[in-house]
Amino acid sequence: MSRHHTAAGRNEGQNEGRNGSRSRDWIDGHLDLAYLGVSGHDLTRPHADPADGCISLPELREAGVTIAFGTIYTEPEAADSPWGYPDSADREAAFATGKRQLDLYYQLADQGEIRLIDSAAEFERPDPAPGVVLLMEGADPIRSPEDVGWWHERGVRLVGLTWALGTRYAGGNERHGPLTGEGRELVGELDRFGIVHDVSHLADAAFADLLETTDGPIVATHSNCRLLLPDRQRHLTDEQIRAIAARDGVVGLNLFSVFLTRKDRATIDDCVAHIEHVCDIMGHRRGVVLGSDMDGGFPPSRLPVELDHPRHLHRLADALRGRGWSDGDVAGFRHGNWQRVLRRAWAEEQS
Repeated sequence: MSRHHTAAGRNEGQNEGRNGSRSRDWIDGHLDLAYLGVSGHDLTRPHADPADGCISLPELREAGVTIAFGTIYTEPEAADSPWGYPDSADREAAFATGKRQLDLYYQLADQGEIRLIDSAAEFERPDPAPGVVLLMEGADPIRSPEDVGWWHERGVRLVGLTWALGTRYAGGNERHGPLTGEGRELVGELDRFGIVHDVSHLADAAFADLLETTDGPIVATHSNCRLLLPDRQRHLTDEQIRAIAARDGVVGLNLFSVFLTRKDRATIDDCVAHIEHVCDIMGHRRGVVLGSDMDGGFPPSRLPVELDHPRHLHRLADALRGRGWSDGDVAGFRHGNWQRVLRRAWAEEQS
């Protein structure tokens, strides 16, 4: 989730990519669907004004995004917003804010608009409705480690301990700090239920503490490379990328332009540069995926040129082929690498 608001603009390209080169089987590892819903957007209808946004369930179906990780995104110190709560100390307010988003996903599932995926069997089941894997972005809605079972029972399968501003569990990329004592307890409970750790917003100290505290699965659902943009802890160091690779995890490409380049707006080449740097550090192409964060608090004009709508994702796949990627490598980036991580995590949960 990236909270930035600017004037928007987007090319339509409604009929582009229907010649067979378009990929129809994407997994997007980070979409703030419930955030959009509680903000007032009807997720069952496309945006009336393309400058306002590009994410809705019909637009995902059109683009061939068959599965998305839908966030439960909550923000401290934003009590006036439908996704916010006063601060980390207000456990009940944070819980209520997160549950409101959880309830929205269940409402959409009851309407047949989405299917909630919480197991390998559900993951494999064909269905025309987009699949949604629940990802908590910022763990304050978990009132205490004892709450983990409640959230797991309702489908949460990945948790990031914090958003940028930190939580009572961990320091964030804008407010640095380690894991707290309660954070270490929470990690233990997340591991007990087989919940995957998302490190995307962790401060460096909290990332290091997480590695020491757990040997469980670790991913970065929507993070780019600090070597290419070295001015903030929001991005992953090469050492952190190696640590994720050592756990056979994945790094999801974030399409927010300011997380890709210092230019006003990124290009597809900028995206490829971050993807290939991750591959170079890992030594293979099994650890890169998509975690677009499209519409994560910013308009399509802040997405890369020619990549400002999910219907244009095929252009990214084509760019990778142009760099010598095999069809199998591209399929891994589109969906296969996410599938491997989830299947393994869920197999371990059931064992």
